Amino acid sequence: MELLTLPANKWVGSNIVTATFGLTEEALNNYRQKVWQQGKHYLKIGTSGEASLRKAKIVYNIAEINTWIESYPQQ
Repeated sequence: MELLTLPANKWVGSNIVTATFGLTEEALNNYRQKVWQQGKHYLKIGTSGEASLRKAKIVYNIAEINTWIESYPQQ
C-alpha cells in the first residue's frame, strides 16, 4: 500500500472524501440531496462557469463536513 501525502486543501474531490470518511458515492449523493448545503459543504464546478446539473465536477469542503459530523446528534 502506497502512502499518499496531500496538501491541506479546502475543497477536495469525492475520492478524498470517500477515503477520509469511508463514505460511498451513493452516501455522498444522499447527503448532497438531503442534508448538506451547496456552497457550504459542496460546490458544483462546471466548465461553462455555471453549476450545470449533469456535467459539473463536485468538490467537498472537508472542514465543513467535519463540523457537520461533530454536531451530528448521538444517542
